[in-house]
Amino acid sequence: MNEDCHFILRYAIQGNYKSPLDKSKVRSILDVGCGPGTWTMEIANEFPDATVTGIDLSSVFPSAIIPGNCRFLQHNILEPFPFPDNHFDFVYQRLLISGLTPEGWVKVVKELERITKPGGWIELVEVDSHGGNNGPHTLKIWDWITTALATRGIVTSFIRDPGLESVMVQSGVENVNTVALKLPTGKFGGKIGQLLKENLFAFWNAIAPMIIHGAGADKVEFEEALRKADREVEEFKYYHIFYVITGQKREDSAVAL
Repeated sequence: MNEDCHFILRYAIQGNYKSPLDKSKVRSILDVGCGPGTWTMEIANEFPDATVTGIDLSSVFPSAIIPGNCRFLQHNILEPFPFPDNHFDFVYQRLLISGLTPEGWVKVVKELERITKPGGWIELVEVDSHGGNNGPHTLKIWDWITTALATRGIVTSFIRDPGLESVMVQSGVENVNTVALKLPTGKFGGKIGQLLKENLFAFWNAIAPMIIHGAGADKVEFEEALRKADREVEEFKYYHIFYVITGQKREDSAVAL
């Protein structure tokens, strides 16, 4: 996740998290899929008495000016997490919609529940696969992406149907709640809207090869759709939808050995 998107989400959420944490009691935090570690390091500064760990498949971790209570580990989250049961007070994960199959989501959330302390909180932040107020060419691009990801077993609609809230509940998490944030995307949405639009088109351009090869889209047709979507985003007042799902591990949880 790039830094612009991090700051956009922080603005939308009015902070770095939504879970009702008692800062005086939080001593261990995990950031799953931490990327370059921007959120990880901010949380380390926000919780100076906690140990904050960031894990990611790619080791693009920062190498300078890392808070003393912060560390990074390279790890594939589809493998068992290298942490004991009941270890973290707060586990945070975001924007892995394009990386997990439905089976992968179930597997990962169960692991998050396992490594969270009884009474601790789990928070997932994801983006809707299509957003809202799509023009015809914007929708065509999203449909191409959906088709391309489906060849890898990834179902982008899974985060809303059946939804990650359902996956959390099935994993034994309680007090589960979902907040949907609709963020205007385009110049009409001010500075945040313009940033979101720039991020959107950067993402579309970055995955062009996957769309062309995975969805069978014609290169010229794809480029034409991008040009027309640039106008549509403003004309139709497109918006992103972000879901923030929070839940608490049961106090009486006991992980079978």
